[in-house]
Amino acid sequence: MGTRIWTVLGFLFLGTACGQKGNPITPATGPITESVYANGLVKAEGQYQVFPTVSGTVLALLVKEGDTVRAGQPLLRIDDRTSSLSTSSAEAQLRLLEQNVREEGPVLTRLRAAVDQARDRLNLDSTNFKRQEALWAQGIGSRNELDQRQLAYTTSKAAYAMATKALTENREQLRTQLEVARNTAAISAVGDADRAPGSLIDGIVYDLMIEPGELATPQRPVAVIGSASDLYLELEVDEFDIRLIKPGLQVFVSLDSYGDQAFEAQVSRIIPLMNERSRTFKVEARFTKRPPQLYPNLTVEASIVLRTKENALLVPASYIVDGTYVLTGTDEKTLVKLGARDMEKVEVLDGITANTTLYKP
Repeated sequence: MGTRIWTVLGFLFLGTACGQKGNPITPATGPITESVYANGLVKAEGQYQVFPTVSGTVLALLVKEGDTVRAGQPLLRIDDRTSSLSTSSAEAQLRLLEQNVREEGPVLTRLRAAVDQARDRLNLDSTNFKRQEALWAQGIGSRNELDQRQLAYTTSKAAYAMATKALTENREQLRTQLEVARNTAAISAVGDADRAPGSLIDGIVYDLMIEPGELATPQRPVAVIGSASDLYLELEVDEFDIRLIKPGLQVFVSLDSYGDQAFEAQVSRIIPLMNERSRTFKVEARFTKRPPQLYPNLTVEASIVLRTKENALLVPASYIVDGTYVLTGTDEKTLVKLGARDMEKVEVLDGITANTTLYKP
């Protein structure tokens, strides 16, 4: 059930203060402020828990609680030997391929030399074959010599074609392998960054939840990060009252750490999804008058002001009979129309006046 607060200022019920049965009083008039009660916590803007994406032993903490950090700044170092070896292997493979893909690299240099050698051999065998053909046309030489020259030429031509093809294919293959190696190295570099989880925002380290030598896992948070200066209220409002809450409403806030001091805030946002377990909605509010020192997770109690009404006709809640009547005589019930109420006082909209004598049932 929703909890609503009605604060009544500047009035005094007339009649017997103790309100014993049969003792008459008359209603009082005064201002009344309608509020919705909520409790909650102080939160830092962007506050989140840091979860590592790899498992491993924590080698070192690179920051401490209270440190200001920049986005991307590493927070701790995790020892993940398998990933480290994988990164080293990927980097070595990348360096090798970057060397081999160059035209002056050892692989392509050797293949170009084979092409040059095959070309020279083809030129020589082509010249010898043409010379032998010319001699054969003049009736000089044997058929066997001509066939041998032709075979040598054909073989050299095929060898040259194969050497040229090998150079082209290896050049393209090396380029493809280099692209794959770069991607692999980039993925490994991300894994390397995962071994040093960093802050996602510019902020402050509110908590470190692990120590060197302990095992970090993706299921366990290791730190809490949030804004260093932008803090707000996260309030829980009952489902019965959420329909009354709107952005811009004034909020009066009390914190245990500041005793009886009250601070002011304003509703800034309503999270539209209800928590099914607590049957509450989250409502965010921003301080307009804030404490000099604030920390995340401080508990707060808040009154969200819905409206203030002047000159309300008020009677004690204990004088209401059966929810809609008051006793205007020792045994006489009068039907009344009620307005705002809490556990102590009720606003009467119709049925009696300020001069009506009431009796406690």
